[in-house]
Amino acid sequence: MKIINQHFITRITLFLFSAFFSLMITSCSEDETNIEGPKPEPTISDIEVGLHNNEIGVVGGDFHFNAEVLAGDLLQAVRINIVQRDEETYEDEWTLEVIFTERIAGLKNATLHRHFDIPEEAPKGLYDFKITVEDMNGTSLEETRKISLIDIEDYPDVFPHVSAFGVDKIDVDGKGGFNNFYNNGEFRNTENPSFRKDESIWASVQIGNIKGDGIIYGLLIKKSFDHKPETVEDIDFSKAIVTDLKQHSDYDEIRAFQSSYNTNFNNHYMYGAAYKIGADADNNLPNSNLVTGNKAWENGTYYYGYVYTNTTYNLSTFKYIEFEITGF
Repeated sequence: MKIINQHFITRITLFLFSAFFSLMITSCSEDETNIEGPKPEPTISDIEVGLHNNEIGVVGGDFHFNAEVLAGDLLQAVRINIVQRDEETYEDEWTLEVIFTERIAGLKNATLHRHFDIPEEAPKGLYDFKITVEDMNGTSLEETRKISLIDIEDYPDVFPHVSAFGVDKIDVDGKGGFNNFYNNGEFRNTENPSFRKDESIWASVQIGNIKGDGIIYGLLIKKSFDHKPETVEDIDFSKAIVTDLKQHSDYDEIRAFQSSYNTNFNNHYMYGAAYKIGADADNNLPNSNLVTGNKAWENGTYYYGYVYTNTTYNLSTFKYIEFEITGF
């Protein structure tokens, strides 16, 4: 009969345990190495749904769509879906899908200025206008606007739209410049558009094709709030810093409305109220709000723009840009 050496068994056991433990560590390390972080998602900005962003489409007519899109990795497509809303009533069931890939697929960013037809069989009514930006890395971003489909004879004479929008910067010494920051879609400094503490925003806006009564707000909002109101009623004043406020009333004829005139330029440029970055209170006069709490100044990206509502016709329009604020 053979006698097994106990010391030998112990050595074998330790060897096997050590090998198994090493294998487990290697396996776990490989698993951790193979874990990927979240993939970067695409973004979209400067959206225009309809002519002058009026969110109106004419049945049987041409429709205008604008947007700036930026890929997480590389763009694949931009998809438009016009779909009926559950709470609305329509004559027939109908939907429309349009997919854009030309001058988009494979690019890092793209400017979309596209037109497509609204079919004649489309029922009139209020629809959801869904925009989906698809990335080649498998991620996507969806944003929903609304759109009214109407007959051409119903197209309104009154359709407010932002026909001009300019932003000037006044430096800490009080010196500014004509159109020195932004003008109608173009930043003067495209690489790093920014304001710093104690500089001032001096902006102008013109709203076209209005009548009756209306009100307009200039707003500065932290991008982290994800709040870009499209009507005056939508403004959350706990998040928005009011930089400008103007009203008009009893306009009998179709005309344009400006934030205000600056007579030093012979009415050539319509400046609104200047507003200092870092001010203690906003320009929501006569009852200004303190810039405290969630709204307190901080470094970061801000939305800046105007939102207008015509209270006579219950029509609105808006325009936003974004830039960095520093110095806090």
